[in-house]
Amino acid sequence: MEYLSGLVFDGTGFTEGYVGIEEGIIAEIGDGRPPEKPVAKGTVIPGLVNAHTHSADGLLTFEGRPGIEELVMPPNGLKHRYLMNAADDELILSMRSFTDIMFRTGTTGFVDFREGGRKGAELIRISSPVPNGMILGRPSGRYDANELDDILNISDGIGLSSISDIAANDADAIADHVRKRGKVLAIHVSERVREDIEHVMSLSPSFVVHMTEATDKDMRMCAENNVAIVSCPRSNMFFGRVPPVDRMIASGADVAIGTDNAMLCVPDMRAEASVFDEILKKRGYGTEHTVRSLLVDCRKVLYGGDGLQMRVGMPADIAVLLSSGDPERDITSSQGDAVMTMLGRRTG
Repeated sequence: MEYLSGLVFDGTGFTEGYVGIEEGIIAEIGDGRPPEKPVAKGTVIPGLVNAHTHSADGLLTFEGRPGIEELVMPPNGLKHRYLMNAADDELILSMRSFTDIMFRTGTTGFVDFREGGRKGAELIRISSPVPNGMILGRPSGRYDANELDDILNISDGIGLSSISDIAANDADAIADHVRKRGKVLAIHVSERVREDIEHVMSLSPSFVVHMTEATDKDMRMCAENNVAIVSCPRSNMFFGRVPPVDRMIASGADVAIGTDNAMLCVPDMRAEASVFDEILKKRGYGTEHTVRSLLVDCRKVLYGGDGLQMRVGMPADIAVLLSSGDPERDITSSQGDAVMTMLGRRTG
């Protein structure tokens, strides 16, 4: 038996205790000190989940601070032109580097909006050292049943850019096709301008991303329809927008966190949580909301339910952070490689 000890997250808060692991499975969770010397001490949490990524564009370089339209709007944004012209080996290198950084900083799962149709999904499947990935493919824009099936045969679902980039009847047809295949549909919403939330909800997405320009009513509609919101503060702020994460939380919706484009942000979830937390604190909210978003809502986006919190009998999907004695500080203060990440018996 291997033991991890310290301040252990129990799904709602932190208690002094330990986790025992045997053959990659959680065999014991207890209070106080472990029966034997632990292999690691610190803040013991479920493996982090990065709830929104674009992992292939990390090697793209550009000058200045281009706007959203110039940099990421399909089909002619700088990012999309880069992805279309880059060699497969370059994209694989970018994705490997991206997911390696995630694993080394405590992230064991991620949700990637993978451009490039079926081929894009295939490339990340062979690139990632983080096994718990939800890969959401990207169709060309018009509804094409054959193209969708080709993507869905290798991906976990579809991640659309936004309803502003696609005809309404095509969005409806794509959503209906994805539902019939029993796959996940997600979509960027109101990142640049406010978009029609009623149309978005009619598509029955599993979650939406950004909502930077959304109204309080839009956010409440997400809560009422059990649609999680994924916020990407550092990416939004690069484009001059501070995400209204306080209003998202006040709406009652689940609010998860993602690092967005590899070209903009290192995929360190504690660095992202630090910015998320700073915004909340300026608006009168405590760090407990950041803890929930990072350790519960992010995992719910990937795994559903309660996000598969640590329980006896489950695989050891755990990160141990170097502890300051204050777990809220630990998860919002990135310390780079001062992390032990466990996935089964695999450590990093």
